[in-house]
Amino acid sequence: MKSRIGTSNYKDVQSAYDEAYKGDKPFENPAWFVEQIRKTLTKEKSNGTLLDIACGDGHFISHLTDNYKCYGIDISKEAIKKARNTMKATFYVSKAEKLPFSSNMFDFITCLGSLEHFIDVDKALGEMKRVAKKKSMIIIHVPNTNYLVHKILRIDTQHQINERFASEGEWISILTKYFDVEKTIKYNTKLYLKWIPKKYSCHFTFVCRNK
Repeated sequence: MKSRIGTSNYKDVQSAYDEAYKGDKPFENPAWFVEQIRKTLTKEKSNGTLLDIACGDGHFISHLTDNYKCYGIDISKEAIKKARNTMKATFYVSKAEKLPFSSNMFDFITCLGSLEHFIDVDKALGEMKRVAKKKSMIIIHVPNTNYLVHKILRIDTQHQINERFASEGEWISILTKYFDVEKTIKYNTKLYLKWIPKKYSCHFTFVCRNK
């Protein structure tokens, strides 16, 4: 794993993301990816409770409120302010390492492109496990340290305050301390890059099951 940790202070992290969310849609997954995740969820179960961790302005949750009772948390007050103003769901300003929910509450948990930025990855995963129901589905989306395009262009950062990059095997070794990893789906930022094999893809989407 390659890590670049700029701070272990939660207020510094909150300030950085508050500043980002004062702009116009700083972090948003492409529509085809959102639809892919939505189909994965509804194929499993088309109702129940869902928590999106590091939900930002709620863009992803906005596609799910017709099927699920949705909750979102984000460390950014600015992000949650935007989320609360735009959709029917329950949102909290919270760090991922201490979730404001009861144990065994959720049928689904998603964390899409955020685990790598948390101050304490293990605490965050432990909290996900705590609030997830037994056998619930957890979907985690994280970056690949071997991304081909970045290697060619010699890019080694996402320009965020804390960041980590790891191979598929390294991520699995972290996740399997908490969940069973049922499937790895490769992700490349543009559809025209879908030819890039999983080993060198931009991100991995891990479909996991709470033990």
